[in-house]
Amino acid sequence: MSHNQWSGAQYPTSSKSGSSDMSKSLPETSWDDWSDIKDPVARRKIQNRLAQRRFRDKIKEQKEDAEREAENQKRAAGSYVSPEPESFKPDQTLSGLPWGGISMRYIVEQGRRRDQIYRQSSYLNTGYEGLFYTGTGSNR
Repeated sequence: MSHNQWSGAQYPTSSKSGSSDMSKSLPETSWDDWSDIKDPVARRKIQNRLAQRRFRDKIKEQKEDAEREAENQKRAAGSYVSPEPESFKPDQTLSGLPWGGISMRYIVEQGRRRDQIYRQSSYLNTGYEGLFYTGTGSNR
């Protein structure tokens, strides 16, 4: 269907907000098909409208993904709580090792300390990931 075949009653009009009513009044496929339109101005308008729609959809999807990821992180943070070091007896050790084992209290204390350091460093480096090479070895 050509651009010139639209009657005045069917041709979309712009509202005060700048959006058009074309998606409400016409099927998406017929109005978005610009392959048979010869007028370069009309083609450009349709192409720009399609690009804007794709851009809005992309931004909406990115926003939804970010919200979903934030919610997942929030839920995951509260899903596991490590035990307090004080909940272990000072003499409680892991058995089975030939030299008598290692203190569970020590393991939990070290884990909490490392977790705290990691959280502090990730908070300080927010937005700067990837700027610093943190691997080992030569990068030549």
